[in-house]
Amino acid sequence: MSARPAAPVEFATLALDGELGRGGQGSVHRVRNRRINESAADGGWEVVYKEYGPAVLPQVDAAALAAAVALPGRLTGEQGRWLCEKTAWPAAVVRRGGQTCGFLMRAVPDRFRFTLRTLAAGNQGSPRLATLEYLLNEDAYVAGIGLTVTDRDRLLLLADLATTLDRLHRFGVAVGDLSPKNLLFALAPQPECFLIDCDAARTDLATVLPQAETPDWHVPAGEERATRHSDTYKLALLAVRLFARDQNTTDPAALAAIDPALGALARVSLGTDPAARPTPAAWAEQLASASVKLKPGRQPGAAKGAKPTRAARPKPPTGPAAPRPRVNSGAGPAGPAAARAGVGSPAAGVGKVLATVAAVVAVLLFVAQQDDSHPADARSAADSHSLTISHPPRSVGSSYRTPQPDPTLGSTRPRTPTVTPTPTPTPSPSPTDPVATAGVGDCLFDTGTGGHADLTPTTCTTGTFKVVRINEGSTDLDGCANVPGNDESVSSERYSRVLCLSYQSSGGDSYHARQGDCVFGPNGAGPWSLLSCRTGAFKVLAVYHGTGDHSKCDSWPHYNQWRTVSGPRGADRDVLQCLSMVFPDDAGYATVRECLFKSGSTFTDVGSCDRSNVYVTGRTSTPNHPAFCGQDASTYWRSNEFPGLGYTVCWRWR
Repeated sequence: MSARPAAPVEFATLALDGELGRGGQGSVHRVRNRRINESAADGGWEVVYKEYGPAVLPQVDAAALAAAVALPGRLTGEQGRWLCEKTAWPAAVVRRGGQTCGFLMRAVPDRFRFTLRTLAAGNQGSPRLATLEYLLNEDAYVAGIGLTVTDRDRLLLLADLATTLDRLHRFGVAVGDLSPKNLLFALAPQPECFLIDCDAARTDLATVLPQAETPDWHVPAGEERATRHSDTYKLALLAVRLFARDQNTTDPAALAAIDPALGALARVSLGTDPAARPTPAAWAEQLASASVKLKPGRQPGAAKGAKPTRAARPKPPTGPAAPRPRVNSGAGPAGPAAARAGVGSPAAGVGKVLATVAAVVAVLLFVAQQDDSHPADARSAADSHSLTISHPPRSVGSSYRTPQPDPTLGSTRPRTPTVTPTPTPTPSPSPTDPVATAGVGDCLFDTGTGGHADLTPTTCTTGTFKVVRINEGSTDLDGCANVPGNDESVSSERYSRVLCLSYQSSGGDSYHARQGDCVFGPNGAGPWSLLSCRTGAFKVLAVYHGTGDHSKCDSWPHYNQWRTVSGPRGADRDVLQCLSMVFPDDAGYATVRECLFKSGSTFTDVGSCDRSNVYVTGRTSTPNHPAFCGQDASTYWRSNEFPGLGYTVCWRWR
């Protein structure tokens, strides 16, 4: 059972206690007699009130604000609490005279504030919000205002933000105006971020106010604002500028000096093709990996304009060496595998991307009346810019076109009635109208063209569309956007019904794999399946639509297999998947002279030779070939289905 959203609060019942700040959209005030989630073990959180200014109120979409308030009630208890731990999410609509005038939200936690030290004489100023703007300056300035921030801190801050974006996207939320003024940071007890101005986010395609962008933090011209792709673009901008100590640069050189794979991620993420950008989960994984390679005490990099340097690893002696193999052929519907050798280029790690939307479960989030024994401090930002939501891409959205008479069925399909000003009862479903009669799990052929579907019921086989969800009482095609496996949505105005359809590809359900998922199948023609990311499976590094150009895979790290999977209606719906074999441990991708930590039979890349106890002296593509290693020890692995990806790795103790 899901919790109901908090009921609207009448402005006259609020006990306000001073203005915290004022900006372009309105003002923020302390509230003394309310708390959020008061029944929680920790007593809940203090509350502030944001009131929209008179010039802004006419633009406020009250329904969109109510939908944002309702979001936590659609999540599990853990998810709802996480949302309020990481963001100042709208908690209750506030009305004055029956009209929406603002909302209540959680106060910013104290750890996201700092006491500014003035540069003139070292005097201590008043506590203020720790916006990321402060960190986009030279190290001398940052230290001068009383902050000590290492490069490792910066990586961990970005990793936390990337993880937050990934989870928000899975909730149907895109931030939109992602910029340093809307992001707070804390360094203790661990580096983390906190999002403010969340009423400007785009939730389930709805936005409270028209979308806006912070100057110098806008997406490329012509690109849609407030999508998961635009969030990734701005995450990359932030990463580049955070390490360059620069407010405006788009040059990833300083970031690449910290970690080449991060530099490659930034270059792809700052491209003009939104669909080609890696996910925030990919960023989170690579940022976490890069942070491990930096010692915790690593001090900030060089001043603005200089490239930070990486601590040099000791170079151990070498033994026998052989080129590391890579199979670069696509196995699957496109044809048999063809091997070629090569070394993976350092680009970007890819994290798991969860595809499902949170289940509707109870969340203890509500606004309860409280007496004056719970005073609130200044906790929130005053200004806000637009932020927004994102959805997984919907391949096709189409309106249903009532089919013409079908002589093979012995009956005439009903035509859509003419719309008249007088409401008419919903007609009984016709036994020959698939939109009216289809159920979840049924399959249909679609022989329509353009924006119209022409559906015929059939058995579930390759080339058909399976009904995975039905939205009753609606014709909104975007209602299928977050449905896992959705490839096409079809609506009928006559029956006020939307079918969410999933294409049954001859390539198997791997057709629906997303970045971070794992797949496996035969080395040759045949369907592949989605499965857990276990040893011997392939992890999806990237998915490209409507192309068979597997050279696109070359820049991804640990890439060693490509595969094309056929889609509906021609090659424009086919997908190219760039894949990486999941080896038993880090020896699988280790290069000669690389340091590893050996524990039992497991080898781990801990990012530092100082913390490692072995180093790689050679490798060959022949599994279980200890003779190749001479006097050195060896470890090996083989794949029966993909023998070209097996290996023997030689190693010595350090």
